[in-house]
Amino acid sequence: MISSKARIGVFGGSFDPVHIGHLLVAETALEQLALSQVLFMPTNIQPFKQDAKVTPADDRVRMLRMAIKNNPFFEISTIETDRAGVSYTIDSLYALRERTGSEIAFILGADMLKTISQWSRAPELLSEFPLAIGVRPGEDMEKVRAYADELRTQYGTAITPLDNIPINISSTELRARMKNGESVRYLVPDSVRIYLDVRRKVGERRFSHTKRVMDLAADMAGRFGEDPEKAALAALLHDYEKNPKAGTENDLVHGAMAAEAAKDIFAVSDENVLNAIRWHTTGRAGMSNLELIVFLADTVEPGRSYESIGRLRDHCLEDLERGAHQVLVELKKYLEKKGLQVSSHTEAAIADLKNRLQQQQSQQKGARRAGLFGRRNND
Repeated sequence: MISSKARIGVFGGSFDPVHIGHLLVAETALEQLALSQVLFMPTNIQPFKQDAKVTPADDRVRMLRMAIKNNPFFEISTIETDRAGVSYTIDSLYALRERTGSEIAFILGADMLKTISQWSRAPELLSEFPLAIGVRPGEDMEKVRAYADELRTQYGTAITPLDNIPINISSTELRARMKNGESVRYLVPDSVRIYLDVRRKVGERRFSHTKRVMDLAADMAGRFGEDPEKAALAALLHDYEKNPKAGTENDLVHGAMAAEAAKDIFAVSDENVLNAIRWHTTGRAGMSNLELIVFLADTVEPGRSYESIGRLRDHCLEDLERGAHQVLVELKKYLEKKGLQVSSHTEAAIADLKNRLQQQQSQQKGARRAGLFGRRNND
């Protein structure tokens, strides 16, 4: 909980997608206004853009989390995306002030200052909350200052122009560049660029599966002592080369193809992450925990609905090796029933996991015997 003396900045907008201009404005506000925190508040539906096509809130929030993950003073408020319907800033700011017990400064771009007097309950908004104004190149600062003076005179609004580095970039321009196949490298954080590229390439339906795999892989990584960020990255890229129209051959090789793309296109160099991508389709002997996690997350993610999914998911969440062994045995049976060839890597993975489980059982029996022998001696 933020202390009652804290002053936080609330930065509202669509963030579709978040870019470096947003981050620079937030960082400048943090320093210039001596804020304890900046909350990024993505909108659900903007009152003046109700017919606009906007990237789903879930994707915009995920990209924001990726963009700010290394800044301890940046957080996200989903107060607007958690509600259905149109987002009214005044309602959100009141709710955040009550929730945090803090003074709130509202951060917005100079272009929005021109229309803010037309917003819902504008007199309340402009008299209750101080404004911090970020600028972009080409902004007519004389007009901006004139708007600010009018608001100060009419509503007593406290307005602080920010000395941010002006970046001539907008989310609209970024979406246009991506639509035209142009690069957005260095215009958005790398993690956001990868997310956008994967989403564009695999399509929304396949990407829904990817997001479920990311969430489950990150959760499993936390359970089993692995790095959730590495698990999520491998899961994000695991189906990058998936092509449902290419048949069973692509089913087997798209993992290896995606690992090469991760290395060549996205500069992923962590071999454990690359192997988790590479072997998620067939498995292999000697799989690491991260490899097992991504393989299993892909197999038992919540969108899967085959007959044994509930039982397998429970086993996977209890024991990686046991869960993977059971999944691979069932995969082999399924392929054989369909008259399809079982990969030699899958056969090797089954044998290896069976051996690992037997060793695990032997160690457990040995430990129990040692404990029993020790108790008898003590008696």
